[in-house]
Amino acid sequence: MLDYLKQFKSDKYDFLTFLEGDEEDTLSIATQEYANPGEPVGSNAMGDSYHVVLFRTHETEDKYIDLDYFIAILSDPLEYISGLIKGGFFGIIARQTTTSKELIDRIVDKMKEV
Repeated sequence: MLDYLKQFKSDKYDFLTFLEGDEEDTLSIATQEYANPGEPVGSNAMGDSYHVVLFRTHETEDKYIDLDYFIAILSDPLEYISGLIKGGFFGIIARQTTTSKELIDRIVDKMKEV
């Protein structure tokens, strides 16, 4: 795991973003809990089920490229995003619950408009 992600290890969160920072070559990482968390969906002994939204940013245009959205079981979301960050991806990892799909669908729809 990337060293700077270890500070989030003890955080309780439903929603994790790892986005391009305001300064060049920086990364903004944030966690938060759902206001209306609902009940977990799809979790098993391997881990919790998450909505995974991944993308890259275009070098010269203000748009997202390689936008992908899927559901995955993750045993350690921070470990998972470590590899993605090294690969130049940004994204959202959000716990799948009975109330989360609508939120994630709205976010992905807005991203497709860009």
